[in-house]
Amino acid sequence: MKITDLQTPARLYAVTETESVYGGRSFSLAPAATIWGDFRPDTPSVESTSEGDAFVVQGADFLCRSQAGMARGGRLNLKGFDWRIVSLDESAEGHVRVRLERIHQ
Repeated sequence: MKITDLQTPARLYAVTETESVYGGRSFSLAPAATIWGDFRPDTPSVESTSEGDAFVVQGADFLCRSQAGMARGGRLNLKGFDWRIVSLDESAEGHVRVRLERIHQ
């Protein structure tokens, strides 16, 4: 993968956990880094629930050079949309394929 292939910036958000004074926990997303990669979105598909509610599911691949700071369940913001990290695969050459998903109405 050449550096010229990495044309799309993605903002990585890490989950931070804090404990309340009463012993509860709260989770929030905090910006962690900007990662450059090759963004390859899939065609969105319409899904529906048994109650008849419709929603759109879209997957995408984000190819980059490192998975530092990324974890399954984390978030990337690409082109103005938030994407959930579904999986991370590292190739023998050291490239990383991040599988992403977003669900919206």
